[in-house]
Amino acid sequence: MQAVNFFFINALLFASLIAVVGVPYFYMTQSDPSDRRNPEIKKVEIIGGVWFHLVLIEGVIANLI
Repeated sequence: MQAVNFFFINALLFASLIAVVGVPYFYMTQSDPSDRRNPEIKKVEIIGGVWFHLVLIEGVIANLI
C-alpha cells in the first residue's frame, strides 16, 4: 500500500511542477489573449483538472493507510 501511496505522491508532485511551470508559460504565449477558448487556455484547464484529481486520489489513499 505504501508503494501505491508513493506513486500518487510523486505523480502529484510532478503535476504540481508542470502546473507551476506550464500555466505561466501558456498564458505568456497566447496567440490571442482576448479569445477565452484558445488552445493555451484549454491546456491550462487540463493541467489544473489532472492536478485536482491527483489531490483527491491522494487524500483518499492517505485515509486508507
